[in-house]
Amino acid sequence: MVAVVLPVSVAWACVGLVVFKTTGSATVEPGGTVEVFGGEFASGEPVNVRLDSADGPVLATFPDPQPSTMTSRFTLDVPIPDDISPGEHLLVATQKHHDMNGGIPARAAIYVNAAEPSLPTPEERPTSIVASSGPGVGSLALVALGTAAVALLVAAAASAAARRSSPTPAEGGEA
Repeated sequence: MVAVVLPVSVAWACVGLVVFKTTGSATVEPGGTVEVFGGEFASGEPVNVRLDSADGPVLATFPDPQPSTMTSRFTLDVPIPDDISPGEHLLVATQKHHDMNGGIPARAAIYVNAAEPSLPTPEERPTSIVASSGPGVGSLALVALGTAAVALLVAAAASAAARRSSPTPAEGGEA
């Protein structure tokens, strides 16, 4: 039993997803700073914030998310380089810890000298429910009668077929 329960319990263990996002506006000027929020990173290892990829240059480091992997929270001001090109860029948070959810890179978009893209306008939802009356009692009664008639025809056909295939006493060879 242990050989089954132990692997299953590890496979279904609670693993939180890391959180990494900008707080406030994600629009920034070259040489400015942007504040980021991180959570659920592994404790005991620093979190590096890199530019545009998991192996890009390190812009900032948070020393050790505490108190534990499942409850860690931090905010960090990330300096943006002076020579960064305008447009959309990614801040990528990484750790050199590869257990549970640690080590998973997380991304947050920033917009250098560019406006954040606007979210599409959601479709308008109906404000009232349109309900039909559905089929009437007469319609349901006709469906029931039709179903009963078909069932009787099928039963009669099955009975006739059974009578034809069963031998009579004269054919059975008794004398």
